[in-house]
Amino acid sequence: MVQLEPNITLVLKHLASCGAVVSAEQQAALDHSIPIKRIEAGLRSLTLWGRLTTLNGKDYLVAEGYNVASSKEGAAVYETKYFYSQDGARWSDLQPVDSETATRCARIKGMLSGDPAKNYELEEKDPNAPEPSPEAEEEVKPLVFQIPELAVLRCRVDAIATATSVIPTDSTILNAASQVVPNRLFAGAAYPEKLESYQHRFSLPGSGVTLSQDLRGTWAVQYDAFKGVAQVRSLLFPGYFFYYAANELTWGSLYVGDGLRNNDLIFML
Repeated sequence: MVQLEPNITLVLKHLASCGAVVSAEQQAALDHSIPIKRIEAGLRSLTLWGRLTTLNGKDYLVAEGYNVASSKEGAAVYETKYFYSQDGARWSDLQPVDSETATRCARIKGMLSGDPAKNYELEEKDPNAPEPSPEAEEEVKPLVFQIPELAVLRCRVDAIATATSVIPTDSTILNAASQVVPNRLFAGAAYPEKLESYQHRFSLPGSGVTLSQDLRGTWAVQYDAFKGVAQVRSLLFPGYFFYYAANELTWGSLYVGDGLRNNDLIFML
């Protein structure tokens, strides 16, 4: 039977060796809180997306949910909603941000503080300010923007999800309404040890676009033939892991890290 959504228990089991783990208390809370939140939010699917580490140790757990995925302009578009929690029991909306805020969020480096109420201050030159002159006594004051930590969190989640979000090739199909749905006739990956067996979730079913067409060296795959389990990890965003179990015909992914991109990757290739 083809899975309709990832199973948290199996994801944590198969990715524990990669360091993608949560505490036992959090896992126990997730088993109850995520199904409840899915019903409250009216979502068809809701699962644990990852854990972003913080300076104060109160890491952000992030859940990802959606109702409908459709084909638009040559891509699979998911109406995704994100929620965050720091205890695994209580979930709050992680609101999307506009493009201007996202650009400013990208300038904030380092680990998040772990305080959802924290604001980061960013200074920018005032485009409407007059040009400074030697006779001017006062310096032109820059514009100061307050960027909430939750906005930075959402931007990092969006960046990681856009660059990763792996599924097995041919595990989805388009139905008559141009919606992306699970392929109930999916028989498994023929060569789970190869990147050609996996694709981004946002690639249309049947498009032929796989991870092997990404920049060479951005993905690594390890296959245990005895267990029939493949682990795929991103080198662009270290901390993102995906597993595929051939015997169980299950798969799933999890991100555990600070949310930062590996900008040194180009020098490592």
